[in-house]
Amino acid sequence: MKKIPFILLAFVWTVANGQRPLRSSVPDGYIFVAAHRADWKYAPENSLQALRNAIFFGADIIETDVRQTRDGHFVMMHDATVDRMTNGTGLISEMSLEEIRRLRLKTNWGQSTQMSVATLDEYVEEAKGRVNLYLDKAGIDLPGAEEGATVRSLLQVLRRYDTLQETVFVLDWPYEKARRIFGAALDSVIYCPVIEDRIPNLAAYVEEYIERLHPVAFQFRMSSLETQAYRMLPRVLESGSRAFVAATWPHHTAGHDDNISIFQHPSEGWGWLIERGFTILETNFPKDFIQYLRSEQRH
Repeated sequence: MKKIPFILLAFVWTVANGQRPLRSSVPDGYIFVAAHRADWKYAPENSLQALRNAIFFGADIIETDVRQTRDGHFVMMHDATVDRMTNGTGLISEMSLEEIRRLRLKTNWGQSTQMSVATLDEYVEEAKGRVNLYLDKAGIDLPGAEEGATVRSLLQVLRRYDTLQETVFVLDWPYEKARRIFGAALDSVIYCPVIEDRIPNLAAYVEEYIERLHPVAFQFRMSSLETQAYRMLPRVLESGSRAFVAATWPHHTAGHDDNISIFQHPSEGWGWLIERGFTILETNFPKDFIQYLRSEQRH
């Protein structure tokens, strides 16, 4: 039987499925790409255009940030204020959705645009069936709110659109807290526990998640190879979970980050991480990273 080339197999699999679900099997060697704040190089971060760009480039996951307005709506904004990314000022938690929607986004270099701040509903409608959404800042509750209120409100939106299984949550909560706040939805969403040295009893924390949830992936944050977090990598891979890392930061990748990849050589950053078993990488350069992966027949 004639062997099907990896790149053709990947193409057929992607077209047939419409997206690359993290729970599904993929061709051996496939690397999942998470676009940090969508594509903020060619559009304002977390904007609808940034989302569309990252999908067009071929990202599998869109990392984006959710903030709640005074009247209970979710908008896509990294900062707690609108100051840096719009022509307005003020805390998002003290503004109404109508007030925020009147603002106009800036690029990350401060250039004005005519784009408005995106809402979570708009993001989910655009992403559904096309790409997985990683909702960062989900663990931040409004002042005075009940613990876990933000997550519970997010779950209501995701259930309305039937996208629980397409949504990624990355949190450092102990298993019991995650189960209490997510409830049965913990088994539906793509929940990725964080692995980093500051977590008490890290080895026991990881074992409990492996035994009681068997996560799709764990997200690693390791400042060096001497960290306990890095030493947990073999156990995670042995368990069948994926290893996820944000190449956006040198202190998450033991120095093997995006900047090393872009300004020195991809093999010293992204390639180094892949060789060690990381199969989900978050990046500030989704277009460049995907081009590199395709040259290596990994995407």
